[in-house]
Amino acid sequence: MQFNRRTVLGGLAAASALSAPGILRAQTRELVMVGYGDAADAPLIAAGEELAKRHAGVSLKVIGGLSSEALAQIKAARGNSPYDLAVMGSPAIVNALAEDVIVPLDFSKIPNSANVDPRFTPYGYDVGQPIWFEGIGIAYDKTRVETPPTTWEELWSGDFNGRVGMCRPQSNLGLGVLAATCEAFGQPQSDMTFALEKWKELDPLVGRSPSLLQQMIERGEVDLAPLWHVNAALAASSGLPIGYTKIAGPGPLMLPTNIVQFVNTADGTGDLVHEFADIILTQQIQEMAGGAPTYFGTVVEGIAVPEAAAPYVPSTEAELDTMTSLDWKTAAPLRGETVETFDRMFGA
Repeated sequence: MQFNRRTVLGGLAAASALSAPGILRAQTRELVMVGYGDAADAPLIAAGEELAKRHAGVSLKVIGGLSSEALAQIKAARGNSPYDLAVMGSPAIVNALAEDVIVPLDFSKIPNSANVDPRFTPYGYDVGQPIWFEGIGIAYDKTRVETPPTTWEELWSGDFNGRVGMCRPQSNLGLGVLAATCEAFGQPQSDMTFALEKWKELDPLVGRSPSLLQQMIERGEVDLAPLWHVNAALAASSGLPIGYTKIAGPGPLMLPTNIVQFVNTADGTGDLVHEFADIILTQQIQEMAGGAPTYFGTVVEGIAVPEAAAPYVPSTEAELDTMTSLDWKTAAPLRGETVETFDRMFGA
């Protein structure tokens, strides 16, 4: 997911007008959102279409990109943010709070937030609204890997050296995998030096983003790699022989995705962002997000995991009981230094 590489998916025309005090009325207003830049944007686009129906002149443009790059651009803008809102994982929120570039949401203006499973709420850090979650597991080429690893430690069995891909830690995926590596071997999640040295043992091939890592598996450049379950599901939906394991020890690992609003946006933007988040938490959009081809994990209580999503999303009682996330408040501030060390070690 990187800027200037994905197409703009937006520009959703308003369909009908409903007057509402405090919200832009009879004005043209395009909300610019940092999304994924691929098929995973579909539920965002659908929610934007509903918002456009409710408010004349309002539209949504979704642009694919890394949250970290968006934060840098907002800081560089010096008072006039190029983006209004974003989907943002917990690590990026930690960094955004340190940079003072997001505005805390008022959850009383998001009525459907009351329906969110409490286990996900803490990962918005009181500023973002969790809307769904992604898992970190192992995606693999089923024609090349007969017995995929089921725990993180099994990656170091000796069977996969030179065959595995890894993501640069500029991505939440890459940073999360390093933290999980520490956890798997009994080290503090902050010991990035230990994790990088362990990965050096595997002689991996580096992908600079999750979508590029997905393509490397599809092209046969690597046989397997830690990957978001959404990327694995998208690859499998295209007919490719891609399998996925919800790897354990720790895990299954999940990273909640949140809606956040950026600073220095136009008057009235906040009301629209809150309403947009509320629309995403409706049963219709949650079921759409939880279905094919992405199978996002839904956060609203009472929405069942589809049978087809079971290979990707924790669904059994045992998986739900052991589902966990990582200590992002510890790992996220280490990103800059970790990326520099990673680039020196792996030539990324």
